[in-house]
Amino acid sequence: RTLCATSCQDGGTPSCPPKPPGSVAEPQCILQVPKESGGTVPGTWAGQKYCGLVCTADSYCPPGSKCTRLEVGQGDAFMKENPLATVSPILVPQDNVLGVCTYKAKKQKKGKEKKGQVLDLSMKLLGLQVLKQHSIQPPPGTTEL
Repeated sequence: RTLCATSCQDGGTPSCPPKPPGSVAEPQCILQVPKESGGTVPGTWAGQKYCGLVCTADSYCPPGSKCTRLEVGQGDAFMKENPLATVSPILVPQDNVLGVCTYKAKKQKKGKEKKGQVLDLSMKLLGLQVLKQHSIQPPPGTTEL
């Protein structure tokens, strides 16, 4: 899945652009460049933040996109980027997890140049926000970048 995102700062400038027509999802400065991806694209660094349209269901997203959410209870292997990985679905039902509106990535045609740059972004901040909403302490080490 993919999305086009602008860089942002929490409560600072630049802030996120307004939501697009046909969207109920709210733009928030909620995505972040993980430690491993920092600097892989020129002008980026670990911890840099990007805007995302925060949703709870596909119907919140603009036409043609869907709500991509973190998985609850995936297990320890996913804990580094997903603070909900070790949380029981009884404490946080999957339906209560926030997500980000994304689009299906287009296949690259042979011989065509890429129009944009691809950068892996983490929804870790979104997972921490969900834990806070449910009054759950994050697992040790998940609050660091």
